[in-house]
This record gives sequence, C-alpha cells and structure tokens, in this order.
Amino acid sequence: MRRAAHLLSCLVLSAALGGCGWVNSKGDLDHAKRATTMAGADSVLIRYNRVRARAETSVDPAPLADIEAGPLLAIDRGAFFLRQRLPVRTKSFRFTRTQLVVAGRFDSYPLWFAMLTEAAGTDQKVAAVFTRPTSTSPWRLIEAPRLARSTQIGPVAQREDGSAVILAADGGEWSDGRTVQRGFPQQLVDDYAATLADPDGPTAGRFVQDSFISQMRTLAEAQPVTGVTFEQEWSALPVHHVVRLRDEGVLVFATLVRTDRYTLEGKRSLDFAGLEAAAYFSSPVTGSATLNYRHQVLMLVPAEGKPLVIGQYGGLISASGS
Repeated sequence: MRRAAHLLSCLVLSAALGGCGWVNSKGDLDHAKRATTMAGADSVLIRYNRVRARAETSVDPAPLADIEAGPLLAIDRGAFFLRQRLPVRTKSFRFTRTQLVVAGRFDSYPLWFAMLTEAAGTDQKVAAVFTRPTSTSPWRLIEAPRLARSTQIGPVAQREDGSAVILAADGGEWSDGRTVQRGFPQQLVDDYAATLADPDGPTAGRFVQDSFISQMRTLAEAQPVTGVTFEQEWSALPVHHVVRLRDEGVLVFATLVRTDRYTLEGKRSLDFAGLEAAAYFSSPVTGSATLNYRHQVLMLVPAEGKPLVIGQYGGLISASGS
C-alpha cells in the first residue's frame, strides 16, 4: 500500500475545487445539480453516526437500512449477526471529522458524493461513497473500502471548469469526451476476480500481488484438505465509480463476490467452532456448507505498472449447509 500512499487526499482536495460525477460529456453543467457541499457532507456524516450509534447500542442492524444500502448493508448486517450469535468483542464504528469531499454535478438523480474520513479508534481511514436516488430520499452509504492511515491518493485529472475527469454513465467515454477501451473498467475488475479464483491462471500476471490477494490466498490454503473438498468462486458486481488521475492513472471502486463451498466425504464432519461461520451452524457439518462473502475494494490502476488494491472492507453475509 505504501506505493500508492500519496493518492486519496489530493483526489478529494482537487475535486473539492469543482464538481465530479456521472455527468455525460454532452450534459449542460450550467443546469446540473451539485450533489452536496462540505457543510452538507458534514450533516450527512453526523446523521450517519447518530443512527449507527443507535444500532450499535442495541446490537440491532434494523436502523442500518436508513443509512446504508446495497452490498455494504449486507456486509454490516452480517457483522451484526455475528455479534448477536458469537462472543465477538468489537469497537463501535463511528466516522470522525470530514477531511475532504468530492461533490459531483448531475443533471438527474441519483446523486452521489465521496468523502475521506477516519474510523474512530483505528489506524484506518475510509473512502466513503454516499448516494441519494431521489430528492426526498435520505443519503445512504453504499461503498466504504478502508485504507491504512498512511495511504493517500494523488491529484485527479481535471476539466477546464475544475471538475474531476470521471467515467461517463454509459462507460463509453470520460467526462472530458475522450473514449476509453471497450469494457473498461469492468473487464479489469472481472480479471482481478479471476486472479483471486485462480492464482496461476492467465490473468494473474496482470496485477501486483497486493496484500488483499495474499490475504485471500492464505485463507484458501489454510482450509482442511483431508476428507473435505473445498472450492472457492469469485466474481465482480457492476462497477459504477471510476476516477482518472492527473498522471493518467485510474481509481476504481468495486465489489467482489466470494463463495466458499465445502463438501464432506464419508463420515467426515466439519466444525466451524472458533470461526465466524459458527454463527450459522449450531453443530458440525456432515454433508456440505456454503459461505457467502462480499468484499468492497479500491483499486489503483497506475499510468505505468500493474493495478493493485489499496483498500478493502468486507465480510461473511450468509451461510447454509447441513
């Protein structure tokens, strides 16, 4: 992660000078709506922390639906389920002050904005994306990959009006009108998922062997082998947020789907005691088990060199078996 350490703070600083968003290059920015202001982002963060504190105090994930959406909501609901079922000691999550904000201009809903903040009591900061589908909807957090406190991100490419250069809504061109390779960035993230599924496959050489790849590989190699068939599948959900850096590098927010499957042979049984999956199984598994995970990542695609993930947040969202 040190390699990308100078990147995210400048991203938000430069974007704060102007708008950024999924604005088509042919759109009329004079009539576009700015997603929020610094003060508006502060208000969103205050509301998030207030509702989150209520959920944390009661260990009840129900209030989270008012402040989160999509895969992130599934991840945090899964975390709350573990806390309800297992003797898990975790600190309550809370954002600290708003450091920097990326506020876009849009000619229609949904609106979104990104912000950089810190997770209280940790050595992590969060690249958070909030969305608002209608004018009467509350802002909800939809992406929140976490980065080491030392990780920073450098300046983004800007248009003449000072707004950041981002991928247009149709994925076919940047907001400054230049076209991009067909299928980018979805193909990139799909290839990353393929690399996680097969470390020796044809896509493996395309990426830096970053800490996320190493962590997932270690977990897969630690699975039981005697009398148990273990299979792991990876895929990527549609990509929606991509920012071009001034040096022609790219930042990509993505969500990865991971599925772990265990099939037991003969009279073999598998006990998840001591692991998070134990929350879903009251007794050892004797037939099969399927564990479903979501992982949100922030990927840096440098102008020169291989892409790598510089931040992530995820967890177990469901499990089944017998």
